[in-house]
This record gives sequence, structure tokens and C-alpha cells, in this order.
Amino acid sequence: MIPSFTNADNRASIIHREIKRRITELVYKPGDKLSEVRIAEELGCGRSPVRTAFTRLQSEGWIEISPQSGTFVRGLTDDEITEILEARMLLEAHLAGRAATRMSEAKMAHFRRAFASFGKRISAERMDEYLELDLQFHLAIYEAAGNKVLSNVLLNLVDKVRWIRAASKSSPTRVNSAFTEIGQVLDALEARNGKAASTAMRAHIENTMDFRRLREPAKESSAPTASPQKLRQSLKRRGRG
Repeated sequence: MIPSFTNADNRASIIHREIKRRITELVYKPGDKLSEVRIAEELGCGRSPVRTAFTRLQSEGWIEISPQSGTFVRGLTDDEITEILEARMLLEAHLAGRAATRMSEAKMAHFRRAFASFGKRISAERMDEYLELDLQFHLAIYEAAGNKVLSNVLLNLVDKVRWIRAASKSSPTRVNSAFTEIGQVLDALEARNGKAASTAMRAHIENTMDFRRLREPAKESSAPTASPQKLRQSLKRRGRG
């Protein structure tokens, strides 16, 4: 239930965050119909702040609102996911290079201990824990790099990154390869080698993109707005079909 003491704007913001959390964690899956009445009842609020939250979620691309058929959760198409990964590859490689000379020794030591706690491989039981730590590591790089403009672009993608991870059901093989790659990024940061950190981060995200491309032929789009046939045609046009 939403706290009663919040004002209308805060209430709508809280509801917006809660609905988006449910979408990014796949409580609400692509294609699910969202009921304004039901969500208002679940959160103990009126319909007005839910309607405001829906409008914002639509502008952010999380839902589709149709006067005829209702409000539905939308997923990200494969093309959208590729575009997000491309943006991350370019920006994070640059920020990792900057962070190599700026991240504090204490912060690097914290991540070294945290990653070391997983041992040589990520067990299935700790997969979610590792993925959250990995995300926190990326966020720490954004902060340490000291470029607010680029960092804000990436921060605005964090929720979509969370959705992609939840929707893709990360392969244990890929997660363990990524674990090794992140270790190489951390090695470069600890060595204060900006070029190596940039190269390692770029390779890390490129490998994620390559892994997705290998899996694409066997997958259908996560978004209900794009048919598998249209996606295959799109991929062929881009030279990946």
C-alpha cells in the first residue's frame, strides 16, 4: 500500500516505480494486460495516480495504451536490445578508461573481495546475487569516471538492462564467461591502465552481443508488437539473418 502521507506527485512517482519494478522483474510479462482498477486496489490508492504512472510508463516505452483494447506491457525487440548494447559498448568502454585513474583503492578492493567470494565459477544458487553485483560494478565505473552527461545516459538504461537480464534467462556458460571478463576489467582498473580497462570493457559487451546473435535464430521477440516474421526480415536487412 502506498503511504497516505505522500502528496499526489510523490504518490504517482512511487506507483510508477512499483509498476516498473514489476515489469523489469517480469511480474508483469510482455503482453500482459494491466488493469488500472486492480493495480489501484493492490496499492491502496485511487485510479488517478495509477493513470498518471501509466502515462509516464508509456512515454518510457514500457507499456502500450489503446483506447480500444486497453493497456498492455510491451517488451524490447531484439533490435532495441542490440541498440542498447551498442550504446553501452561505446559509452562504457570510454568510462572504464576514465575510471582507471579515478576509482578509489577502497572501491576496487571492495569489488575484488566481492567477486572473489564467488570462487572460480558462479553457482546456480548465486546467479542472481552475481548479476546484481555485476550491475553495481558497472554503476561504480559510471560514478568514478566523472562524466555526468555520459553517466546519465547509461543510468537511464539501467532498468532496461535489468529487464533484458530477466527476460533472457542468462546462460550459465555466458555468465561465467562474463565473470572472467569482468575480472579482466577489474585487473586493468587496479593496474590504473585506462587503455586496457577500455579494451576489456568493450570486449565484455561485444561478447554479450555476439552471444545474443548466436541465440537469436532460436528465439522469438519478447515484444508482443513485433511478429517473429517481421523480426527475421529486420535481421536479414541488417545482415544478421
